[in-house]
Amino acid sequence: MRGGFLPNAYYYTRLSTEQKAIYKTVLAGLEAYAEEIDVIPIASDEISLVFIYITLDNPLIFQADSFTQASYPGRKCVIRPNYKFPQDLVKDYEEKVIAYLKIFDTAKSMSDADKEIYVHDYCLKNFTYDRNRGEHANSVLGLVLYGTAVCEGIAKFVNLALDYLGVKCLVVTGDGINPANGTTEGHAWNIIKLDGKTYHLDVTFDLGLSGNTLRYDYFNLSDDDIKKDHIIKSDAPECTTVGKDYYSLNAQVVGGPKNLKSYIDNSLKQGKKKIIFKISKAHGIDDISDRVMQIASKSFVRIIRGYSTIEMSFNKGQMVFELTFR
Repeated sequence: MRGGFLPNAYYYTRLSTEQKAIYKTVLAGLEAYAEEIDVIPIASDEISLVFIYITLDNPLIFQADSFTQASYPGRKCVIRPNYKFPQDLVKDYEEKVIAYLKIFDTAKSMSDADKEIYVHDYCLKNFTYDRNRGEHANSVLGLVLYGTAVCEGIAKFVNLALDYLGVKCLVVTGDGINPANGTTEGHAWNIIKLDGKTYHLDVTFDLGLSGNTLRYDYFNLSDDDIKKDHIIKSDAPECTTVGKDYYSLNAQVVGGPKNLKSYIDNSLKQGKKKIIFKISKAHGIDDISDRVMQIASKSFVRIIRGYSTIEMSFNKGQMVFELTFR
């Protein structure tokens, strides 16, 4: 459980010696609710970077998410945090967050892999995306107090929850292509470490895709996979391990369109009315969604010997399909 300065915090370790000194000074100032924080003179873009890294490393720092900077002759650089609420609320909010995390105590005896699934599924079942961008949408407070937040708040909560369970995790920032509407926007997600290997985990995108069925399109992806619809901008560790994503581990990956017929046939023979799968060799095929629908329709007629209305959800970036036969 994080609290106070940790010398092994990921983004802190990416800074220069000079930047690390500023990091520790600013963090201490934020925790003390200081109106002014004196730091050594440094370029404004470097101070901005340090401030961002503090908020990424420390999900419990939610009282300020911006600052103003001024320099005076003969004086150090002065940072003035823009606090979002009175100081007397900070301790109350921190206690609420820590008390909320106890909901994950039942997962403490699980393996790290199962802890990840537990936190992922809890978020999908209990939280919503804050389209109104409320007061605490960018922090863990949005979820703890109201059950809703934007990607930054969700990623920070996942970081905090997995950290609480002893699983190494960090927040990554960049851009994402929304699988629901295709728009590109600033985005935040996580990188998790399991058995010494690192993977991308985007709970926000999975939340947006999930309805009655939970989705795992962005569960433990490699750099190559996540970069199909994400642009990494923060100084994140490489994720080179492939084949450990949720669908691969659960035999829900089809090698290509030629293998799709047998996969759908077998699923229907097993009595499945909802099928979720990933096609690993379909990127660049413009009519892939039409092919999937044609094959699914023919399979249903041949196997079930009847006709069906087929509903399809298609995540083009990750080539994941959800078919529902009615």
